[in-house]
Amino acid sequence: MFAVQKNRKTGRTAARGMTLIEIMVVLVILGLIAGAIGFNVFKQLQSAQAKSAQLDLKAISNGVDLYHVETGQWPDSLTQLQPKYLKEVHKDPWGSDYLYVRTGDGYDVYSYGPDKAQGGGDDITVHGGEGTPTAGK
Repeated sequence: MFAVQKNRKTGRTAARGMTLIEIMVVLVILGLIAGAIGFNVFKQLQSAQAKSAQLDLKAISNGVDLYHVETGQWPDSLTQLQPKYLKEVHKDPWGSDYLYVRTGDGYDVYSYGPDKAQGGGDDITVHGGEGTPTAGK
């Protein structure tokens, strides 16, 4: 990369450095590599957050089902599940609260997902309750 050139007037050899174009090409290549790696890491992060939310919702659903089996009723809110059926109800990976709503013979527990708004195709929902045995039956 470094070329040794002889100076015509003095007869000394001088090391030739990299040109600005060569430095810019190296920086562009490094930028492309970093961008590709960052894109893949970001996709994996999004996937991990969605899986984490799904697992949390299944745990909450299990707590709701246990509450229903023992009491014969659906809880009015997730706070009724603490501490006996759920150790704690924390926030989803995007910093919002998990939501619970009773629906007819069942319930839904859900997260609005990364956009933090209902709809949009990124909501994560677990539906439960139908066919769950009640206490005393």
